[in-house]
Amino acid sequence: MAREVSAGGIVFRREPRLEFLIILDAYGNWTFPKGLVEEGETPEEAAEREIEEETGIRAAVVGRLGETRYTYHHPRKGRVDKTVTFYLLEARGGRLSPRKGEIADAEWVTPEEAAARVDYQGYDQLVARAVEGVGRAGPAATGS
Repeated sequence: MAREVSAGGIVFRREPRLEFLIILDAYGNWTFPKGLVEEGETPEEAAEREIEEETGIRAAVVGRLGETRYTYHHPRKGRVDKTVTFYLLEARGGRLSPRKGEIADAEWVTPEEAAARVDYQGYDQLVARAVEGVGRAGPAATGS
């Protein structure tokens, strides 16, 4: 069985209120941005890169939220065992501009809206951990 390792996360911003970034994926599901970890990069670097590539938002990792594992069928690879590591990231700049072809749409929503709208099992628990993580992150960090 083929294996894939991906990374992504929940991006937050505090102004005008606490909001999380969600995306509409190619399958028509609301989720969080993620993508494959490329050779030579850490999962944290992959999460930051994928978020910017997919949404136009630059973000920095502030914590780890956990992992999900699942198996899916790929047309060329067959059965794939996939692991996704999710991080909490703070938005640091950029302009929300969903990359068509990768994702269908992207929106900033409240944590409650994110928990209600994400379509994958267990992702509402990621939102709960993200809310806790934002509290631990303290005041907005100045950043790159």
